[in-house]
Amino acid sequence: MPSQPTKAPTDAKFFRLLDNGSLRTAPVFVHHLLMKAPSILLAAGLFLTGAPAGAAPLLLVDASSGNVLAAQEATRSWHPASLTKLMTAHLALTAVQAGRLTMNTSVALSARAVSQAPTKLGVPVGTSLRLEDALTVMMVKSANDVAVAIAEAVGGSEAAFVATMNAEARRLGMSGTRFVNANGLHDDRQVTNARDMAVLMVAVLGYHSDHADLFRTPSIEVDGRVLKNTNKLVEDYDALEATKTGFVCASGFNVVASAVRGGRRVIAVVMGSPSAAVRTRITRDLLETGLSEANAPIGNLLTLKADAPAPGADLRRLKCGRQGPAVAKATVAGGDAKRVEVPPPRD
Repeated sequence: MPSQPTKAPTDAKFFRLLDNGSLRTAPVFVHHLLMKAPSILLAAGLFLTGAPAGAAPLLLVDASSGNVLAAQEATRSWHPASLTKLMTAHLALTAVQAGRLTMNTSVALSARAVSQAPTKLGVPVGTSLRLEDALTVMMVKSANDVAVAIAEAVGGSEAAFVATMNAEARRLGMSGTRFVNANGLHDDRQVTNARDMAVLMVAVLGYHSDHADLFRTPSIEVDGRVLKNTNKLVEDYDALEATKTGFVCASGFNVVASAVRGGRRVIAVVMGSPSAAVRTRITRDLLETGLSEANAPIGNLLTLKADAPAPGADLRRLKCGRQGPAVAKATVAGGDAKRVEVPPPRD
């Protein structure tokens, strides 16, 4: 596991604005292409040949102020894939804070949960996990079956939980986001944007600092099986505070990550990357830029905001990650996008 990052202030001005609803009521200002540090963008390969408008979302934010330090297509609608699980974890931990659940609450995998497509834990109907273990499996393995089981434990049903997800997104001011499931398996209606994912990460860090380890756990053992986190940032980026990756063919490789050094906290969001390796490289470069350099702000999350959810960019017609069109129709999300006939891409 990476070394414990230096604590950043928890009473940041921006988090207080988020918590009192200022993000929800802020004036709307949509600016699709705020650009800075073009050398980083070019090195990352985030100008997607063949993609609509040719560019994928990217965002770097100072989490204490909400100031935008670098951005590209930050409010462009995109499919979140397993970044969805950040909201699932946030609501589960919120239920614990409210005393409705505990970290020892039993989470049973229903038939609906077990029926989810990979990546998943793959256990029989009726298997139970402690909520703490279920959350860790969901974050480490990006298990879609466990995500649905958590949703059912918190909300009574996945449908009720999704309604709560959308209510919380509205409360946080995530104006470009719509959820239709708890795990991120592809649905054309499930959309977000880089700006909204940064806002969600601010909420996760602000509300759940006592559970920060959950969002950077390298592995967990379940019944003798060691499940490993395939996110390379978790392995070797010492400043890492929290992260979640996601992949479906329609979205490409997504990630949101926060890092802390010397009391400064920054959040990077990368969406639509052509591979996991490129995603890791650009995210690391963005985080290092935010932590190491004095960057003049080019905007703020309070005013950089989409009007409403919109149809997301769809990359399924392009090469799916590092693989060919044979997997482009797979509806998968998580640590591994599994197909029997081809090796799985990594989340």
